[in-house]
Amino acid sequence: MLGLFRRQSKHDLHAPTNKSGAGLGDLVDPVVMDQIGHLELLSRTVVDGLLAGKHRSTTKGGCCEFAQHRQYAPGDEIRQIDWQVYARNDRYFVRQFEEETNLHAMLAVDSSGSMNFGLSTVSKLDYARRAAACLSRLLLHQRDSVGLTVLHETNSQFIPAKQHAAHLRTLMAALQSANASGEGNLSHQVQHCIARQRRRGLLVLLSDCFGDLEDLATALRIARARGHDVVVMHIMAPEELTFNFRRWSAFQSLEVASQRLHLDPPAVREQYLQRVRLFLANLEDMVIGLGGDYVRMTTATDLADTLGWFLRNRMARRGLMTNRGAVAK
Repeated sequence: MLGLFRRQSKHDLHAPTNKSGAGLGDLVDPVVMDQIGHLELLSRTVVDGLLAGKHRSTTKGGCCEFAQHRQYAPGDEIRQIDWQVYARNDRYFVRQFEEETNLHAMLAVDSSGSMNFGLSTVSKLDYARRAAACLSRLLLHQRDSVGLTVLHETNSQFIPAKQHAAHLRTLMAALQSANASGEGNLSHQVQHCIARQRRRGLLVLLSDCFGDLEDLATALRIARARGHDVVVMHIMAPEELTFNFRRWSAFQSLEVASQRLHLDPPAVREQYLQRVRLFLANLEDMVIGLGGDYVRMTTATDLADTLGWFLRNRMARRGLMTNRGAVAK
């Protein structure tokens, strides 16, 4: 994929360097927060026995407050049937209770070398960092717990999920210090992240997902088996989707210094695009097949529009069985 390389021609086009000295406000864009602040990031799945999201969870009673009745469905526990209601209506209804809870979210940001790619836009890592920063702010505003792992071959960072507002500064510092470099081993890094999580929750992976998809599928399958709700935010640069280069060029690998390609882009463009389309389709099918959510993003798309679309779509689909992948416009 093009993102593994940096194009070099007569006018060398360098991938932008991420600056670690950015302030908190540089990552948490107020314009983005104005557009998504009224939305919520909800879990679609049962987490630790609770339907997480919006701090309300259906439980099986105990000392929790009674919420409502609903009609009995196969699989419901017999002991939750309200027999007094049955006596009056000759129909089975079960009692539901509400308990205050919070969503436990982990944001996993890929910082392998390919994430440093960006020509006409910000780099993929910068886009991922800003998306993660805004989602962190949103989750903490919801009174949810959020953690962060910066995935890297030698310098991964793991910050456990916490709920207090001051935690945001810790998350921002980690995002600010992240730099894209080195070879990616996404499957191993994601599995390591999963192993360090103490409870089930929401796992959001922000990555270009370059590498062996079967290996990545193994990691995501483990996450799903452990009860995590999985979202893959697949970040691509526009040049990776169009390969609209016209001059003979050298492409230098962003992950392996010894790898370099010399080619005529127009001559290989159609073959390249066919491989990209196959890669995108296989990745989407894999994520959806594992019961996760797939969201394709490009660094050319306004982040407020991208996150707003994702959050509205997820809220609208909460509780539904469908989980079709989608492309943020």
